Amino acid sequence: MNVLEWFHIFVRWAHFVSAAAWVGGSLFWLFVLRPAANRSEGKTQPLMKAVANEFRSLVDTCIFVLLATGAIMTFNKLAPGLVGVSYVAVLGMKIASVALMFYLIRARRHTPNISPAFNRSNEPKKNRFGIVRLLSGYNLVVLLGLLVFLLSDLLNFIYNSSTG
Repeated sequence: MNVLEWFHIFVRWAHFVSAAAWVGGSLFWLFVLRPAANRSEGKTQPLMKAVANEFRSLVDTCIFVLLATGAIMTFNKLAPGLVGVSYVAVLGMKIASVALMFYLIRARRHTPNISPAFNRSNEPKKNRFGIVRLLSGYNLVVLLGLLVFLLSDLLNFIYNSSTG
């Protein structure tokens, strides 16, 4: 293998690790940390604020790495002209989903007095329908992240089918 091939392996690896850290950390936040904090009846508020700040730093780093590596990988796949319309369409859906994730994260950060991943006052009320609660706030970011993983796998399948 030459240096360029090693570079592309490193880029894909960095992209995958960043995506896994963000989405995996978000799943841990939603299904483990936040429920445990809610059961603690406010005793963990200072800790949760500190955790939210650290998680924000992780997410910021992941966003930077994902943007840089995603641009490199996109150029690498599109430049030879070997992919078809279906690849470009799925790539467009992936990019739109990621852009929406970034927007939701940034929008939550610019709302006064909230941390990026933990805010009891902005959580949907308990009496709302489950689907509305599922599709709101940080839950939507996590769902979009899972969708992006699916679209990435689909892109890999389409690329391998078209070049293979």
